[in-house]
Amino acid sequence: MKPLVIVKLGGSVVTRKNEPFTPNTPVIEQVSKEVSELLRDYSLILVHGGGSYGHVVASEYRIAEGYLQPSQLIGLSRVKLRMNELTQLILASLASHSVPAVPVTPVSCLTCSSGRIESFFTEPLRMMLSLGLVPLIPGDIAMDSSEKRFTIVSGDQLSSFLAVRLGAVKLVYGTDVDGVFTGDPRLDPNASLIPRLRRSMLSGLTATLRAGDVTGGIYRKIEEGLYAAEKGVKVMIGNLTRPDALSLMITDESSIECTILEAG
Repeated sequence: MKPLVIVKLGGSVVTRKNEPFTPNTPVIEQVSKEVSELLRDYSLILVHGGGSYGHVVASEYRIAEGYLQPSQLIGLSRVKLRMNELTQLILASLASHSVPAVPVTPVSCLTCSSGRIESFFTEPLRMMLSLGLVPLIPGDIAMDSSEKRFTIVSGDQLSSFLAVRLGAVKLVYGTDVDGVFTGDPRLDPNASLIPRLRRSMLSGLTATLRAGDVTGGIYRKIEEGLYAAEKGVKVMIGNLTRPDALSLMITDESSIECTILEAG
């Protein structure tokens, strides 16, 4: 079978995060085109974040905090409704570029405990990959066996978990900046890109969390990525809003600015 690469399409890649329920259509189309070309040499799993679709509703109903009161339950439906809309938009774009993508809904095949994946039935994914299909997986709500009773399982956690479980050779976290910086590059003109990042360097990292991100922002992405890196997966964080960035990070990483997460 072809080498497996898992790509996390961050919410800042597939949506306009400051405009509620607005897809970033040109970037979705560009990524779909690149995926169609990469399939000649790689098996791919695509995971996408919620961006201005899922995070808005999940924050309103405090879904990440778990079960607090019955009025939250309709929030689960509304999160699913919005995430399904985004998944369908991405699916339509992939199909237009002849990518045989199949949506996979995490709430139906995994459970969590205190917000962490505890059980994941991955056999359908293995069968899809063996056929040459491309699983398309959103961050999702999930049932939780702890007192939380339900939670949100982020695309970042899903990507890291599956990269390790399925033996991916590479995990790409796509964002709208070139990688991890010493500060927030949107606010700090002196912030510089960190080309290689290890766990021992985290104490000095001062990147600012983006307001409204219910799944933990850049710090959670780094933590999840380091878990996979320490299990032997090559993990990269880079800017998928740049043309051909996905292709370069997978096939020629030395030619593009990004952050590589390393064990140690």
